Amino acid sequence: MIDRRQFLLSGVAVTSLTAGCTGAEDGDTEPTATETASSPTATESEPSFEPAFDSFVDTEGTEFVVDGDVVYFNGTNNFWVTNETVDRQRVDDCFQLFEDMGIDLVRTWAHCEAKGGRCLQPEPGVHNEEGLTHLDYLVSKAHDYDLRLVLALVDNWEHEGGIPQYIEWADGAENRGDFYTMDETRDLYRNHVETVLTRENTVTGLEYRDDPAIAMWELANEPRCERDDVDDGVDHAQVLHDWIADMSAYVKELDGNHLVSSGVEGFYTRGDDEWYYGDWTGQDYIENNRLETIDACSFHMYPDHWGEEFTREHGSEWIREHVEDAHAELGKPAYLGEFNVQVDRSDETTLEAQLEERNTYLSSWYETANEVDANAVLPWQVVLDETDDHDGFQLYRDESGEILETYAETAAAKSDR
Repeated sequence: MIDRRQFLLSGVAVTSLTAGCTGAEDGDTEPTATETASSPTATESEPSFEPAFDSFVDTEGTEFVVDGDVVYFNGTNNFWVTNETVDRQRVDDCFQLFEDMGIDLVRTWAHCEAKGGRCLQPEPGVHNEEGLTHLDYLVSKAHDYDLRLVLALVDNWEHEGGIPQYIEWADGAENRGDFYTMDETRDLYRNHVETVLTRENTVTGLEYRDDPAIAMWELANEPRCERDDVDDGVDHAQVLHDWIADMSAYVKELDGNHLVSSGVEGFYTRGDDEWYYGDWTGQDYIENNRLETIDACSFHMYPDHWGEEFTREHGSEWIREHVEDAHAELGKPAYLGEFNVQVDRSDETTLEAQLEERNTYLSSWYETANEVDANAVLPWQVVLDETDDHDGFQLYRDESGEILETYAETAAAKSDR
């Protein structure tokens, strides 16, 4: 556990901004946890850098634009490229695959807490230079493959540490409500945000906040504050909303170039019988995205995880209402940040039928996204052929690639490019 007073006064927030980062004062010579002997410097190992982008992704009303030209994105998720165990070749191979498939927007993580390997933040407030250097490389390679990036700054889930790890780090924290409201966890999160956004990339020489390969920051992947995350009488939805408001304003204060999204799944607070339209998760798709400091509306879709009442057939309506709400009521772009149909590869006798059914639904959802002008579509997740399908949600080019490649043509035709 870290004592809040020790965190604020010991210089942890400063020591995380080290070699290759802005923020340390001139003359600071004390070694820090982020200065690792194995970390190469830009002059020792990196090739010369040629940027592919000189303009940032912006918004005009309900559209994503670049230099005033409307852009529709054909994207994917891939968390493997920032996983603490993968090497640079994995990044190159994935990005080559994406370029070959006409993918131009990649959503991945800019966080990792208390893991081994190159985990970005192995200890509270301390950043791993080897991990940051890997992220530098990834961002630089986005230029080489004409890819824009959506980078999430923390995860609601524990796979890479995430909010559960912040809760474990903080004295007295017990649940997500504490993460959103306690000074210690808020300070730790802001420290991480500042470390990433103000870091000078060892390959590009650009601070992350000045790099146009990054399209958007997500405050968190799927942030929730459920009813049992707060004490009786506390409005759990307001707790989450206030955190989104505060932290989006903080990101905007540090970075005036990039778009900011909440990263929510898009649940409503209508009080309907179906839980995903009620306020159980604390999310409020309309109000969370109404904030002036939120530029684009995030929503996800997992029929196989969201209960029997959320059928695969309901998927098209979910897409339609979220895009229409974003465009008509909020006047902002909307992007489908995660979605897929799960398959069970252990059942080889039905796998072919499962994949056919998956592709039928994916095709239908892409058609709906096109009809309602969803501004970006990013399934979970396109991977290399050699990647193990550990959860039934991995997408392989030879199985479903034609759908994404067809949509790439659709998105390009709708774009002013």
